Amino acid sequence: MSEEINKVKSESKYEHSFEYIRRKLEGKKDSFGKLVKEVIRTGVCTHCGTCAAICSALEWDPIYDEPRLVGQCSGCGICYNQCPRTITNPEQLVGLFKTGYVTKSGIPEVIGGQDGGTVTSLLCYLFDENLIDGAVVTKKNPNKPWVPLPQLITTKEEAIEAAGSIYSHSQTVDSLMDGIRNDMGSIAFVGTPCNIDAVFKMESSPLGMLKYFMRAHVFKIGLFCMDSFSHEALLPFFEKEGINLAEITKMDINKGRFYLYKGDTEVKSYKIKELDKFKSSSCNFCTDLAAENADISVGSVGSGPMKNTVLARSGIGVEIIEDAIKKGYLLSEPFSVENLNSVLFLARLKKVSQYTVLKRKVFIVKDIDREEPFKPRPELKEEAEVATPFGTRKILRVTQKLNESQTATTITIENVIGYLLENLQIRVAIVEELFEKRPWSTTIKEIFPFESIQINYPLEIKDGKHVLGEIIIDISDSHRKLFFKKYSLKPKEKKSK
Repeated sequence: MSEEINKVKSESKYEHSFEYIRRKLEGKKDSFGKLVKEVIRTGVCTHCGTCAAICSALEWDPIYDEPRLVGQCSGCGICYNQCPRTITNPEQLVGLFKTGYVTKSGIPEVIGGQDGGTVTSLLCYLFDENLIDGAVVTKKNPNKPWVPLPQLITTKEEAIEAAGSIYSHSQTVDSLMDGIRNDMGSIAFVGTPCNIDAVFKMESSPLGMLKYFMRAHVFKIGLFCMDSFSHEALLPFFEKEGINLAEITKMDINKGRFYLYKGDTEVKSYKIKELDKFKSSSCNFCTDLAAENADISVGSVGSGPMKNTVLARSGIGVEIIEDAIKKGYLLSEPFSVENLNSVLFLARLKKVSQYTVLKRKVFIVKDIDREEPFKPRPELKEEAEVATPFGTRKILRVTQKLNESQTATTITIENVIGYLLENLQIRVAIVEELFEKRPWSTTIKEIFPFESIQINYPLEIKDGKHVLGEIIIDISDSHRKLFFKKYSLKPKEKKSK
């Protein structure tokens, strides 16, 4: 009897703790689905079973070696926040900082610039107070509109002239070295996280160029950065869109959109996803949103319109911000939990990008000129599921999509079962009644869990035109048929506005 009482007491203590954590997590939307997307499907799950151990709605599946839902997910996020692969600790997300601020410019020359104008105002303060000999900034190239031009400046007026953001990589370290070679003893360096990291490594690495060069101090001002775009690709795109870049006075990224302005008038905006193809490939590997190795980090996330979020990371960073506020160069507001949470949310999206880049994608190049004899083929049922003690599971996810010119269809095959599939025999053919035309086949040695394969299958040409009809996709391994389905090749109808 006493054992049962102790057991009830123990369970009630656990339930109390579980409920306390769950209530704290309510509204964060870190559901099991997010864990599946970021950890399980990307192949970085450690199989520790923590998620299933702490949540009664989850159970560890011993067959597929992954968690599965056995109850209703409440979206409390307790599984997501205990997982060793998710990044939820604030220090891991944005780095260490001593204090935070919400600021905007307090000097007339800068008010109305990019966001809050904090960086430009700080440079004005540093020059006026004779704290620096020069500053490294990026400005617009006067001969090539919106092409980044790194520059070493020495006056407050040049700092104001260089105000504004350019969302492309800039080779700012070269300008920094120019200042050091010219015997500048104190330099402010403004850059994105990747450039800040380069300077930090030069200062701290055992073989760093600046580690033992004690004649110069570099004050690092880091800019929040989610993505950078290749100007060689992005600028021609804008020109094709009929946008005269010489007339554009400001570019801005805000709430998932890329804005172009002429004065205070918005010329056009694009969803960031539309411009993903112009994104620098290195950004896929970067996990630093908030310039974690800077003395001061500045961005527009979480601060509201025409203001900046500022994280002071070093002692000198705190002193400079405080003195700039005291002397009227900056106007400040209290830094709240809400401000920080907005930064943490975006930083988490940046951090988990390191998982998605580990997913391989295989593209098949094929020769489809030779034809095989026509063969009648009986109708087969789609067999895309496998029976388990816990019910049926899909093995493959297969989709097909016509390209815009309707000359070929792209077939995407994804392994969704969670274990390695080997020796897949894939067969694609055009179907006319019971006969196949232009069959093509190949064998794929292996597809890893949640890896995808793409096949571009050219369509038949008659009288100079591509014929839209039906195709079959037949997939087997050495043991069984995994998938068989007939697809009708029809272009998607455009939605009327």
